[in-house]
Amino acid sequence: MPSCYAQVDCNSFYASCERVFNPRLAGAPIVVLSNNDGCIVSRSAEAKALGVPMGAPYFLHKARLEQLGVAVFSSNYTLYGDLSGRAMRLLAGFARAQEVYSIDECFLDIAGEPEPERLAQAMRDAMLRGLGLPVCVGIGPSKTLAKLANHLAKQDPSSEGVMNLQALDAEERRGVLAAVPVEEVWGVGRKLSLKLRLERIGHAAALAAADRDWLIRRFGVTVARIADELDGLSCLSLEEALPPRQSLMSTRSFGHKVTRLEEAREAVAMHAAQVAERLRRQGSLAGFLQVSLQRGVYQQGTVQRDSEVVPLLPASADSRVLVAAAGRAVERLWRPGAGYQKCGVMAWQLVDAERAQPDLFAEGADPEKGRRLMAALDAINQRMGRGMVKLLAEGLEQPWKMKQDMLSPAYTTRWEDIPVAKAK
Repeated sequence: MPSCYAQVDCNSFYASCERVFNPRLAGAPIVVLSNNDGCIVSRSAEAKALGVPMGAPYFLHKARLEQLGVAVFSSNYTLYGDLSGRAMRLLAGFARAQEVYSIDECFLDIAGEPEPERLAQAMRDAMLRGLGLPVCVGIGPSKTLAKLANHLAKQDPSSEGVMNLQALDAEERRGVLAAVPVEEVWGVGRKLSLKLRLERIGHAAALAAADRDWLIRRFGVTVARIADELDGLSCLSLEEALPPRQSLMSTRSFGHKVTRLEEAREAVAMHAAQVAERLRRQGSLAGFLQVSLQRGVYQQGTVQRDSEVVPLLPASADSRVLVAAAGRAVERLWRPGAGYQKCGVMAWQLVDAERAQPDLFAEGADPEKGRRLMAALDAINQRMGRGMVKLLAEGLEQPWKMKQDMLSPAYTTRWEDIPVAKAK
């Protein structure tokens, strides 16, 4: 059976999520900002048409955005993550296999589908009707061609959000690839594209036609596989089950410069608790914890980062253990009089919780009771909303949290934020 892949990508995902529960934003320009309301990281199609630049510092464009009537939002990761999960579950029902590639895109194996374009339109309709999220779908005999087809669908309004490169013969496909700059090919970064252009490979068709032995000698086997994929030969299979991560990190900038040890201790405790939650979700235990505090001024290019690695014996995913270890590290790292801008916690040397070697000489609380306690905590937070139950060490007011002055409600994960419909 010939291979056939569909690549589904949500359009301006963060901005689209903000529009789902706010009908007044239909057709309005929207931008979403990065952490601490720093830079523009997502733009609706209307904002792009107004010339709003991607990645630009918000404070430089604030006045112009207000003048143009652009709706501005802080990043609402809770909302985006929940809608992403719903979207991926919905799309999984359209295919025999799925690979979730990022928060807003996935690959689907639709080999054997007699009418792939009709299926793609059905996906678009289901996403728009069920979740209010617009998507584009690219179809191709390889993952690289499917992703390229999606890119072309976004650029061509006449495609109605679907581009099918599977339906083209070899000659037609070469004509399409000849119009695609090589740097727009999935897997070809800026540095690689410069090297390819020096070899007179400036577009996707030239890369697909290049001699494979020469590509391997000059650039390596990965580039040769990209060329094969562009030529319609599927070399990349779907990764249905992502391998467990080898490290987990939680880090954020402070909303203001932190000069009090108590605030730094609370912030690090929150990050340690979040890392512990992710460890439990993945089914892993951490052997080491790295705690970092960052001070300095970015504008002057003088950033200083102090960090300490703490061994966890035995390996653990218990929030209480990680928070206590991180708290001791903060006290050793703290420099009175210094103004800190950011902190973070990273867990590494992770082991499978089911196969971890217990410590026969470990003292302290019963580990089984700890596991039951953490399971109960996770169950409550999953049902009632993240952070509903937390350790006191994380703080109550948390004045150091990153700035989110334009944060939208957590419409789908917090009871008090659920929209209420009223009939007159």
